[in-house]
Amino acid sequence: MDGTMFLGLVVVLLAGAGLTWGVVAIVRRQRYIKSLRERGWNFVNSPTYDAVARLERPPFGLGFNRRTDDQITGRTTAGRAFQVIEYSSEHWSGWVGMVTLSRRLPELWMTGGATHPRYGVEATGVPAPAQLGPGWRIGTQDPEYAATALTGQACDRLNAMAASRPGLNLSIDADQLVVLDPPRKDVDLLGGWLEELGTVADAFDAAPLDRWIEPERPPRFAFYGHPDWHWIGVDDSLLAVTPVNGSGHDHRTDEVVRGRDGDGPPFVAFTHHWKTTRTETSTDSEGRTQTRTVVENHSEAMLGFQLPVAMPQLEVGRRVFGRGISFESEAFNDQFAVKAQHTKFAYDVIHPRQMEYLMANPPDPFRITGDWVWFAPSAHSHPVIARNSEFLRGFLARVPRFVWRDLGLPESPYSQPEPVLPG
Repeated sequence: MDGTMFLGLVVVLLAGAGLTWGVVAIVRRQRYIKSLRERGWNFVNSPTYDAVARLERPPFGLGFNRRTDDQITGRTTAGRAFQVIEYSSEHWSGWVGMVTLSRRLPELWMTGGATHPRYGVEATGVPAPAQLGPGWRIGTQDPEYAATALTGQACDRLNAMAASRPGLNLSIDADQLVVLDPPRKDVDLLGGWLEELGTVADAFDAAPLDRWIEPERPPRFAFYGHPDWHWIGVDDSLLAVTPVNGSGHDHRTDEVVRGRDGDGPPFVAFTHHWKTTRTETSTDSEGRTQTRTVVENHSEAMLGFQLPVAMPQLEVGRRVFGRGISFESEAFNDQFAVKAQHTKFAYDVIHPRQMEYLMANPPDPFRITGDWVWFAPSAHSHPVIARNSEFLRGFLARVPRFVWRDLGLPESPYSQPEPVLPG
């Protein structure tokens, strides 16, 4: 048998093996779905995002590219509604199991064993109750709420569940008790696990937590820690009113987000896509000329914050080559380059405390143009928006009062984190 025939035989055998494994996988999946339905549970192959839209604490509520896949729903023997679903985003992917609580409650994080807290969690760690076994970590924004929720009954049931499932990772997200990595491959094991999770929910329902009940929120594409952010998706009208790159053709927007944080300025953030076309000409060895059209795709992250009043132009970036305006701090001059329409305005805004703040919290490069602050972010992402939003609030709060008065405002529009230069 020559090499060509041998290679062909290998390809045929591999194709046959792939087809066989594909058939086996389909049969196994159908049997699995049948076993779920025999329990009275429902299975949805491609659920919509609405299945988790009311949840906003990690792994939910983070990132822009969120996906749901296989979903199992039903009720425990005690009648408590549950959901087991495959979920993914830029920051996490896997399976999540949850049972419904009787009330919407603040976030509470409970991790047992060697499990690390979930990505993006902002809750403060508090001591675990003595009744919980060793290795438990508790996170909350309200220690009194956590102490009231984690009664003796709740601790006993958490310990019992952790004994059979080491590395337990639970949280309360509104009216859901959420756990990562449920044992979903074995239907019988999953059934027992959901019953155990239901007993933990019973303990939380029995605890005196009514004074912490949260109001119902509309199901939407929510952002963890940022209740006033809103997902827009596409808004090509932004192309006419924002400083996007104007070259090329086929301009469009996606992943548009609008919102604000606290008393900070409102923002708009999005990705701008466009194309450029060029013609390339080449000559082969026989002197024949060939021409081809090359289309290239481009994108840029856009992030702008609208100010309550127009300001003189000011740019702050990392120093690369040369210098901008020179300030009294050589450490600042070595790190930043500042350009301004009016040098006095730069000195008024970039005072010693402001320089300390910039060096301690270096932002993406930004420029003030009229009543907008435009950043040049490294990427368009949830963390980048949050970081620059937090920075800008601190930056604007440190602008002296006399500057705002000179611009026509009676007082600083932003709460002062610390005293600034007198005005």
